[in-house]
Amino acid sequence: MQKNIFNGWLLVNKPAGITSADVVRILKKKMNPTKIGHAGTLDPGATGLIPLALGEATKAIPYLLKSKKKYEATLLYGKKTDTDDASGNILRASWYVPRKNELLEALKYYSKVNFQIPPKVSAVKVQGKRAYKRFKANENFQLPARSIKVYELSLLSYDEKGEALVHFECSKGGYVRSIARDLGDFLGCFGYVKNLIRTEYGPFKLTEAVHLPDLLDFSKDNLYSNLKGIEAGIPTLRSFECHVDDLNHIDNGRPIKCPITINISEGEEIIAKHKGRIAGILFKDGFLLKVKRKLNT
Repeated sequence: MQKNIFNGWLLVNKPAGITSADVVRILKKKMNPTKIGHAGTLDPGATGLIPLALGEATKAIPYLLKSKKKYEATLLYGKKTDTDDASGNILRASWYVPRKNELLEALKYYSKVNFQIPPKVSAVKVQGKRAYKRFKANENFQLPARSIKVYELSLLSYDEKGEALVHFECSKGGYVRSIARDLGDFLGCFGYVKNLIRTEYGPFKLTEAVHLPDLLDFSKDNLYSNLKGIEAGIPTLRSFECHVDDLNHIDNGRPIKCPITINISEGEEIIAKHKGRIAGILFKDGFLLKVKRKLNT
């Protein structure tokens, strides 16, 4: 069967109960694209924004992965689970419910953390094998702390029964489940994630996403109309209009002379365009712009 050519980003609102890989498989069958991939895994129980890259946009995934992510999560205090969320088995319990001011102090402290131990049920690899696979196989293993950046960790609402709604903004590698676990241990009351929704990923917002069941009812034209351009997922890079002769060089993977009108630092990357078409992502090397990623759009 001939593949359909889609080049761009499709923003999906993932429902609970399926994996991010399931979303890719479902839409791959529906759309039959040349290439498809996703940026940033969501747990099966989590909902919210998943940016899907189609066609040549898959080459831009590494750039989006560097972007900030925003979540809203309901944290429940008083219990500790082996998965750090509601799907796991209860390991310990406490009758103690932290006061609001105690939780605010804890959030303030963890908003400054630079390292975090991922949950054991995560996609982090341990000696070449995914942690969640080792967990399901009942293997005994430990995960090292990983460097992360927390941009914001704030309380949206709280009730005296121990349920808190928090806003979490982090870099790649940040886990809300780890925050819930660490906050609970810090307060001496234990804690886990009850509900989780991703609201933003870099330049993309959940309000722009389409619910997965709705996408399955769309025609090919509807799918095209919901695509966002490749550049939308690379907001950190500038672009310039290249000459048609330069376009031919880029298409063949050859460097071009760096235009004197472009103020660009050594090693800096930039998007080359010609009459609306993205030709590739280039980087400065001396007096040349060399091709890092060629885009056949």
